[in-house]
Amino acid sequence: MLGFEECSEDNLINLLKKGNQQAFKAIFERKWTDLYLPAYRLLMDKDLAKDAVQEVFFDLWNRRKKLDVSNLSAYLYKAVRFQSLKQLRKANLQNIHEERFKSILSHNSSDDLLNLNMLQESLDKSLNELPEKYQKVFNLSRIQQLSNKEIAEQLQLSPRTVEWYLHTTLKHLKTTLTLSLVLVFSML
Repeated sequence: MLGFEECSEDNLINLLKKGNQQAFKAIFERKWTDLYLPAYRLLMDKDLAKDAVQEVFFDLWNRRKKLDVSNLSAYLYKAVRFQSLKQLRKANLQNIHEERFKSILSHNSSDDLLNLNMLQESLDKSLNELPEKYQKVFNLSRIQQLSNKEIAEQLQLSPRTVEWYLHTTLKHLKTTLTLSLVLVFSML
């Protein structure tokens, strides 16, 4: 059998469908840069571009058994483009929420402060539901503004692990805080 670095894309796809992790790793290593660059061109943000590409690879692994792809490069490129556009929509929605938070902060009424406190409590509760390592990575990234590389060095993790922790934490926060945001904004 050929080494994975010499395998054709068709062979890698067939091995991936069977759950071969080495084939997945070979695809990941071959395609990461080719997918990151167009994601970055669309998003103009390194972390968002990495998140978009990572999400495509998570999805590829999760759908491996049902995968019906004749051109892997084209499939992955379309997937990363879709994921990047999805990230842009999220960023626009986040900007809307940030404007609303600024509005809340600019009004110093007791109701607004109560709503803000409720939201902060929800955020703290949601973060506390996560394992300690995830909380630590989130704190270093979002509060202390360290780069993924700096976090990886400080915690002796791989940069990909740091990305995974952040991705999982943000997904958890999005899920758990959506209801809290709806409640807070409905009170405004």
